[in-house]
Amino acid sequence: MGVDTDQVLERLGCEVAPLILNRANATPGSTTTTGWAAELAEQSFGAFLADLGAYSGASRLIAQAVPARLGTSVSAVYPARTGAPVAPAWVSESGAIPIRSAAFSNVEIGPAREMAHIIAWSRELGKRSDAIAIFERMLREDVAAGIDAAFFATTAGSASAHEGLLHGVSPITASIAAGKAGAEDDLAALASAVATGGSGAVTFIAAPARLARLRIIAPELAARIDMVPSAALPADRVIAADGAGLLVAIDEAPDIVEGSDGVVHMSDTPLEIVNDTGPTTADPVRSFWQTATVALRIMHDLAFAKRRSTAVAYVDGADWT
Repeated sequence: MGVDTDQVLERLGCEVAPLILNRANATPGSTTTTGWAAELAEQSFGAFLADLGAYSGASRLIAQAVPARLGTSVSAVYPARTGAPVAPAWVSESGAIPIRSAAFSNVEIGPAREMAHIIAWSRELGKRSDAIAIFERMLREDVAAGIDAAFFATTAGSASAHEGLLHGVSPITASIAAGKAGAEDDLAALASAVATGGSGAVTFIAAPARLARLRIIAPELAARIDMVPSAALPADRVIAADGAGLLVAIDEAPDIVEGSDGVVHMSDTPLEIVNDTGPTTADPVRSFWQTATVALRIMHDLAFAKRRSTAVAYVDGADWT
């Protein structure tokens, strides 16, 4: 049975009635709703990583690397040529065109590993201080440190941690020269190691104090090269990388959740609340709802691989004094 809208409006005699009858269903913003919130989610982590560039060497390499997509797969395979490029031949009019062949190897990237972090604070602290801004900066610095530590690790991978880019790479012997001469020697050796067979664009990564020192002892050299700081590096280590020689897969949008309920193990080495194999009970635990505590959790997946073995090199024992 149909409804006569005009008759309903006349009977109601209310200005609100047209709004009630004509209003539409409001869809909540989500990462899957195109045109509403999906675009924000897809761009947020890219912009977030770009903002880390001032103090994250890994974020600079992520911007330069070849993007890889794992999709629903645990890992993905990308082809990489094993030989040098061959220039096309000159061919005369109506002449036969040479046939070329190329050799390729497969570079596997993945499976991705998950990085996660939780920050918790009391409801009162959030109301009486600039806690959100402070913790946002803290979270930014923590993410930068975590990504850099993962990228520039020398350790092998495990079920929970990703293999570092320096794993299996032998360090280049540091120069015995002092000051500017030593810096030039080390940087030249690193550049030669990663540029051969690559793009020729080299990014250097060093501890903040080493970069600051280079700007003092050789400001013209520091201005000519692409060098970024990373607090994850030892003071005497300098890394060189050809960003185009890397494959990187990152979440388009990290999983960021704010919550004020649930129970958590308040530890930097957390356990399950109750483990059924013991059973073992985690201690100490906190009910966020009962104690009016607020928490912010960030989780993101990350995978990376070298397209060629010489895409990354490093020096240990750099002096430059």
